[in-house]
Amino acid sequence: MPLSEVLSAVTQAWALLIAHPAQWLFVVATFLVAVEALMFIPYVGFVVKLAVAGVVSAGIFALFASASGGNSPNSLTLISSFSLPWAMQATLAFATILPFAVGVLYLYLKGGPASIHFFFGNILKAKPPARELFVQFKYVMLAVALPLTLMPGVVILSGLSGVAAVLAALAAATVNWLPLLLIGTMTFAFEWVSAYLPALMPKAAAVAITGLLLLAFLAWSFAINYTVSTRALGVHSSANAA
Repeated sequence: MPLSEVLSAVTQAWALLIAHPAQWLFVVATFLVAVEALMFIPYVGFVVKLAVAGVVSAGIFALFASASGGNSPNSLTLISSFSLPWAMQATLAFATILPFAVGVLYLYLKGGPASIHFFFGNILKAKPPARELFVQFKYVMLAVALPLTLMPGVVILSGLSGVAAVLAALAAATVNWLPLLLIGTMTFAFEWVSAYLPALMPKAAAVAITGLLLLAFLAWSFAINYTVSTRALGVHSSANAA
């Protein structure tokens, strides 16, 4: 994808967001609260959270496709993702669980069994890994997830699932490395700021600012993922989104 197309995708993403800013923030907030609440399920909470987030991301993708046709986003339609064929849902969940699995393996090798108890116990009782190790874990996850960034587009726009979807997402990522470099840089920067902001100000202020930044970051991430995907996959309308 040439630079001109990347800039066009950025412009379109911004236009989609500012057309309905309050609605998009509500959609993202609904998504965030719903998936984060799943972490409190003992032992399997993190895996369930990631699987659901992967599936619902397709619903948000479809919302952007609908918004590109002039419609207003509605968070109630997010559950439409669960009407997708099971093979598609499993593929979307795989794209979010795989990076987590690799990150957990990194933690295990780096910090031993105690470093992963937080993810497979009760988060109200278990302590998270040390900050530096936790940050490294997130970076590993992001690095593994980046080549699969276009998976929602491959599933929703191209109608693929399983191995075919994974191969198509990887192929599209290889060809369109420039926008993915932009998305990856943005994501790593956000995680770095989130990790070290508490050291620069009072905890309450850091939490509030991080929360606001997270909402804005997620909204932008979903928007740019949609606009980049339509170009990378050669689909410029919402005709194939459901």
